Amino acid sequence: MSLELVGEPIRINRTISEDSTQTIVENDIIVPDTKPDIAQILLLDGEAWVSGAEAAPDRVLVSGSVRYKILYIPDDPEQSVKSITSVSSFQYAMEMPDTRQGMQCRVKCDIEHLEYEILNSRKINVKAIVSLSAKVTEEVGQYVTRDLTGSDGIQVLRNRAAANTYLGDQRTDCRISETLDIPVGKPAILEILRNDVRITGREYRAGDDKVAVRGNLNISTLYIADNESRSIQFMEHEIPFTRMLDMPGIDENCSTSIDITIGETNFSAEEDGDGELRRMNCDVALDIYAHCYGRKEIELVEDAYSPYSKVSLEREELLLDELVSENVSQLTLRENIEVDEIAPDISELFNILGKLSLSAGEITDDRVVVEGVAVCNVLYLASDEGQPVYCAEREIPFRHAIEVKGAREGMDLDVEMDIDHFSYSIVNSREVEVRLAVGIKTRVARKVSVPVIVKAQEEPFDEKRAAQQPSIILYFTQPGDTLWKIAKRYYTTIDDILENNDLSETEQIAPGSRIIITRKL
Repeated sequence: MSLELVGEPIRINRTISEDSTQTIVENDIIVPDTKPDIAQILLLDGEAWVSGAEAAPDRVLVSGSVRYKILYIPDDPEQSVKSITSVSSFQYAMEMPDTRQGMQCRVKCDIEHLEYEILNSRKINVKAIVSLSAKVTEEVGQYVTRDLTGSDGIQVLRNRAAANTYLGDQRTDCRISETLDIPVGKPAILEILRNDVRITGREYRAGDDKVAVRGNLNISTLYIADNESRSIQFMEHEIPFTRMLDMPGIDENCSTSIDITIGETNFSAEEDGDGELRRMNCDVALDIYAHCYGRKEIELVEDAYSPYSKVSLEREELLLDELVSENVSQLTLRENIEVDEIAPDISELFNILGKLSLSAGEITDDRVVVEGVAVCNVLYLASDEGQPVYCAEREIPFRHAIEVKGAREGMDLDVEMDIDHFSYSIVNSREVEVRLAVGIKTRVARKVSVPVIVKAQEEPFDEKRAAQQPSIILYFTQPGDTLWKIAKRYYTTIDDILENNDLSETEQIAPGSRIIITRKL
């Protein structure tokens, strides 16, 4: 007859497919009717974000957008620097083997390279090389057998395993809308040229079925002033934000990962009480995504038998992720960036745009080494009227070693990096010192294979074979013997062996020990 399995459910988020690729997004940008013709482009840059990702058979369908930011000199000498901001959408199908509809997928994107061609004074062709990184996962509910019932004499050997169980994920669209005042001492706005938005000071805390996400929107604005000289000005604002995500079942001991993506942004000048454009309306869309794991001790049946019957067990291997270590550290990068010989002198710094790229992550014994590059774009105002705005780009390589107890080669490594803080100062008219505080979070996990009993069958013993077993057996223990192995081999119980041999439960048996075994049948 069948024995009844008593199970405990656990949730596993299994990785099905993971891949990275590139796609080219090409568009023609038409100069708006309200803008003058283009004579020279000073700066072209932008951002990309994913607006949707859907799993399909053996592929992931990605929808995204690229925002282009153009600063240019018009062909009208009476007019100052002008700007164009244009957003173009794209779709791409990533080949992801074994993916099925309904699976969870998460895709990140970034602009690797931008180039342009001025087709005429009213049209620009732009090409963006966009990198896409996708991961497809499937949530699986697995029952782990923790007991067997249905037989009076069943003997059960239990074991414990630590698993990184999946608690769930959650995403929310966060819209931040504020009206910001122009700093005192700065002239009013005639025209906004560009806005750069980044997230700083991000932090999160899990507990009581929720994840609290906090951070700051750092907004840098370049604008033409409403004064006689129509000078180019810049200003900075910071907007704190907090969002709560409902995540049933999580507490402060959970491992949580947060990803925040900046989507659509809109900025416009607004009049104050005196009728001057001394306010700026800000509207920024954020996509906040969280996924959580919890360490759980699982008690499971490793083996079973009966002294009175034959028990057949069917097992399956269950692959679990066990979190070895989660580490948070900070790396400070300091670099002097000198502008090219052909570049104009620096008059004022406008902004530093930083982007991190991970090139390698390596695990050795008790140590994790992370290598990458910080790409810095130094935007500055120049005294050259022909090139009043300029961008100098530099790459700052870094290598960071982290002590991680228990880390071993071959384990899985996950790395998250963010620029927590940055500062800069002008050394001279040709050189800028840049300082970046890079937050690095590493997770080291190992795969643990656990045999799980999925079926148990009980059958009567062959009576003739049972009758042939001696009433008393004198057994001398061998290397590797345990009381469980001996009891199972001779169809008795550990309790009987302890009682017959005057042994305690904690007493160890050495090879060559004499064990008296009595027949139970």
